[in-house]
Amino acid sequence: MPAQKRKPTICYITGDWSWGTEPLQPNGCAWYRCKLPMDELGKRGWITGMGFPGFSKDKGFGLIVQEGQVIHGWDIVVMKLLMQREVLEGMDYAESLGQKVVVDIDDWYEGLPESNNAFKTTHPKNNPNSNREIYKEIINRAFAVTVSTPFLYDHYSKIRKNVYLVRNGIDIHADGRWQTVYRNSAKHRLSIGWVGATNWRSHDVEQLAPWIGDYLKANNLMFHHSGHCLSSPAIADLMQIPKNKVKLSGLAPILSYPQLFRHFDIGIVPLNNIPFNHAKSFIKGLEYAAAGVPFVASYSPEYEYLSASGIGRIARSDDEWMGHFDSLLDAKTRMYERERNREILHSFSMQVRGIEWDMTMRSILETKV
Repeated sequence: MPAQKRKPTICYITGDWSWGTEPLQPNGCAWYRCKLPMDELGKRGWITGMGFPGFSKDKGFGLIVQEGQVIHGWDIVVMKLLMQREVLEGMDYAESLGQKVVVDIDDWYEGLPESNNAFKTTHPKNNPNSNREIYKEIINRAFAVTVSTPFLYDHYSKIRKNVYLVRNGIDIHADGRWQTVYRNSAKHRLSIGWVGATNWRSHDVEQLAPWIGDYLKANNLMFHHSGHCLSSPAIADLMQIPKNKVKLSGLAPILSYPQLFRHFDIGIVPLNNIPFNHAKSFIKGLEYAAAGVPFVASYSPEYEYLSASGIGRIARSDDEWMGHFDSLLDAKTRMYERERNREILHSFSMQVRGIEWDMTMRSILETKV
């Protein structure tokens, strides 16, 4: 009998975890760019793992499974949001041992606006041993880079080789995770809503402030913010909405996250027209579509692409925002878009993306150093 071919191995290492959850759950970035791709690769013949980074000069990078124990021996190691100096220092050792280190990029940290909380937390002056300048070096030093948008692909392809584009996908086929909920308009006043954290997106949501409060009042609507945190700027203040027009839901770990979309009828994706947002993926739009919430997004290249595919609406001006809202106040229009979005969403599912991830990682595995 011919010898069986050894299965390729890949691990995802990250510090992007939701502390306090039991069992420990990844945050959104690690969920979409590590956990879901890992699951798809596991279905396609890979031996996979995900966890905190461990390291040995003799064995390279590995997964910490419990205190003092690390699983080593991975062909490919994918790093997500690791900015520590010791990670950079370990990369030469790892690749000298034959490991291929890949950095996955889903946000353009080089273009962070000062209003984003991550601008301060990743600034070299505030964090000399873990910051975006070290992250930039880690990206440049990696064997390969995977990115989620064409903007990121174009940017990194100009400065390094082995750059691969795999757009984000959503786990709509996971049992019970995403469910369409039809709100009873007889029991609930119609609501516009946003899911997000204001400490990262304050300037984006402020763009609606000049008119949305008046629009809510004129149409007897509520506004619902899912992702509220007491230590972050209040959505009512940022958007200049009377507090009696605002309802709030707190943050939720990733496994409970879809429930945050069940409190409103129309979703928004407000994004300022800046390079940082041009680099962002359309994942929020996919989430709205999976939850059965028709939505309006500011212009960005990725939301234009999503809209051209048949999911979501684009607003380039205040008048266009209000025009889309006027249309979506009609229950039949919302129902139609809800069903259309869900139908088209299958082409953005992780089942489809899993094929792309498999092809990408096998290509990286076969590429010579």
